[in-house]
Amino acid sequence: MDNNDVVPVFSKRRKRETLMKPPLLFLCHRMPFPPNKGDKITTFNLMNYLSKRFDLYLGSFIDDDFDKKYIDDVKAYCKEVKFIDITHKRYLTSGLKSLVLGESVSTAHYRNDELQSWVHEIINEHGIEYLFVYSSGMAQFIDFPEYKNKKRVLDMADVDSDKWRQYCERKPFYSQFIYAREYKLLKKLEQKVLSEFDAITLITDEERDLFKSLSPEAYSDKIVTLSNGVDTDYFDPSAKFDHTDSPFEESPSICFTGAMDYWANEDAVVWFCENVWPLIIEKHPALILYIVGGKPTERVKKLASIPGVIVTGRVVDVRPYIDKALVAVATLRIARGVQNKVLEAMSMAKPVVMTSMAQEGIALPAEQESLVIDDENIMAKTILDLVSDSARSSGIGEKNRNWILERYSWEGALKPLDKLYPRKNSNDSTS
Repeated sequence: MDNNDVVPVFSKRRKRETLMKPPLLFLCHRMPFPPNKGDKITTFNLMNYLSKRFDLYLGSFIDDDFDKKYIDDVKAYCKEVKFIDITHKRYLTSGLKSLVLGESVSTAHYRNDELQSWVHEIINEHGIEYLFVYSSGMAQFIDFPEYKNKKRVLDMADVDSDKWRQYCERKPFYSQFIYAREYKLLKKLEQKVLSEFDAITLITDEERDLFKSLSPEAYSDKIVTLSNGVDTDYFDPSAKFDHTDSPFEESPSICFTGAMDYWANEDAVVWFCENVWPLIIEKHPALILYIVGGKPTERVKKLASIPGVIVTGRVVDVRPYIDKALVAVATLRIARGVQNKVLEAMSMAKPVVMTSMAQEGIALPAEQESLVIDDENIMAKTILDLVSDSARSSGIGEKNRNWILERYSWEGALKPLDKLYPRKNSNDSTS
């Protein structure tokens, strides 16, 4: 999944419905606000959708000081919240602990006695029957025999173990053991949860089918697609947004958006800048590439020394950069699930030149489908053609916008939750 550094503006307080609603425990590994990166966009929309039918008891971690100012925004959607600050916790420490415990790094990193005690207390105090967790590392908090008769759903988003398998294939030989170990442990965890929980949801039909192929046939009916959407009102080219915090160069531009401490994004922009950008800048030396996203790694920061490349770091609003760009690029070589950066750029009426990995799980109109390219020479030529042909670029962008409006609304994407948590009584606010 993609991670964009966007800070959408939402109402600070949401008026809660007065009808009684059944309680639901919602656990996620990162605070679901602001919706400024892939998993947080998803968990925010899950929280929003479920809060219309349930009283939410939300437990989560805070791993970025920037997010602390938004705690009240989350409270507006929930009956009660529990946040654990892990901003100073390091994956290296968790990795060493996982070696001792014989479990995955993900599980060790999120193991927390305080949150575990809160989960037990909340479930018992409120008689909660519906339990929903996002990400496999959070499954541990409801993986107890006493909860086997409750409705337990894990949103895995993508087949996380297979992502680690891909990492293992691309990492240097001296670190492959670490990635291979995580792959094997996560695969074991995923199968354990599948056997015990009521359902596992995945973000695309492709991810669902992959997981089915890796799992016993007896559990196939438990594996469900719960796809991503996009906020088409927010990512709207006609929306009002402030360009003053976006110090643009006068030259024409293209852009790549995403959290730049995420290895798949780092790999994508480094590959693009080393293999495709030189071919573009040779023909169009005035063109600018904006790499837009928070926490850029040292490898990403160094790309700013390349002529025409600007690394922005965290931005208040990513939309001005997409709006100014003649083309958005999504050049991921390792990916799982749906790339929000692709949906958002399409919603902003932009053509998106992307790799086949970035396109995975996203249905495209014919014109946009022709922009799925893995060869660096063809990719460079295509971007140059789009930059020079504004009529073609605008036409593809307009078709993309209409395509997103028709197929990728959040409301429709999350409808399968209604079947996973069926209505039981007349007090359910959506009955």
